[in-house]
Amino acid sequence: MQAQTNNTIKGGCIMDIWHRVGRIVRFSNLGTLLFFTLNILLIVAVFGSSGSIVELICIYFFTVAISLSPLGEMCLAAFAGASDIKRVDIKLRVVPLVQYVLDKAKENTSYCPKKVKVKIIHDPAPNAFALGRQTLCITDGLLLLSDDMILGILAHEIGHLSYGHTVIQLLIGGGNIFISGCLLLIKISYWIFSAIMGLFAICSRSGVMGIITAVFAGISTALSWLWVKFCMLFLMWSMRQNEYLADEFAYKIGFGLELATVLDQHISDVPHDGFLSAIYSTHPCNDDRVAALQNLGVPYSRY
Repeated sequence: MQAQTNNTIKGGCIMDIWHRVGRIVRFSNLGTLLFFTLNILLIVAVFGSSGSIVELICIYFFTVAISLSPLGEMCLAAFAGASDIKRVDIKLRVVPLVQYVLDKAKENTSYCPKKVKVKIIHDPAPNAFALGRQTLCITDGLLLLSDDMILGILAHEIGHLSYGHTVIQLLIGGGNIFISGCLLLIKISYWIFSAIMGLFAICSRSGVMGIITAVFAGISTALSWLWVKFCMLFLMWSMRQNEYLADEFAYKIGFGLELATVLDQHISDVPHDGFLSAIYSTHPCNDDRVAALQNLGVPYSRY
């Protein structure tokens, strides 16, 4: 009997790990995986000849591990201006709604979070977002909406938690800290080299050296900017795909109509003024999201 219990526990752990990996290694996260791959290639290309490439990659993953810890989640919430809910009336309004959505998620899926921490941001605009493994942040403005509309938004955000999108955001945050440090070192090296070349040009009164210095500085700055933009292109694509997945999650657990209504009537749309604005946006436009929900079978119509 004991052996059977142990085997059941092991099987459950293996399935849990399998579900976690499956939520990360999916097509919608392809851009994020490419983002990380490009970052590691940058480390190898710039610092590979120094002989400390293994140590640097270890530091890279160490910063990522810190960002995945409860400390990283707390720091992100603090940076976002979110704090624990202290008012009793807000708790009485929000906690039952969150629990209702969680119960619905548990009935319809096998990979939703067991519990959720709710924090508040003092902002009059209605909004909510998920952080880390089990944190939901809501604004004061969200409380002015009807219960049905709040349920739609909460279902969407719990979808992000269930699919592990917010864990990926922590991975991005930890990786960005290290990559930003690497880019800063590269820039400092460029500045030092440019300063030396500039002094040499002044001392030797060589106009050619001055031109070379200016060209080198311009090229190095442009390459750094292009690298960041190129990497972010993949990341933003994944973030937009994950918004559709979270919307679909809300639909699957029974809140598709509520979500479509609040998206169309109360949530500010993301401005997409041109192609570049669209491809570097973190969210699809609301019309596209409502259309996707309608295609899933949500009977929503504004008219």
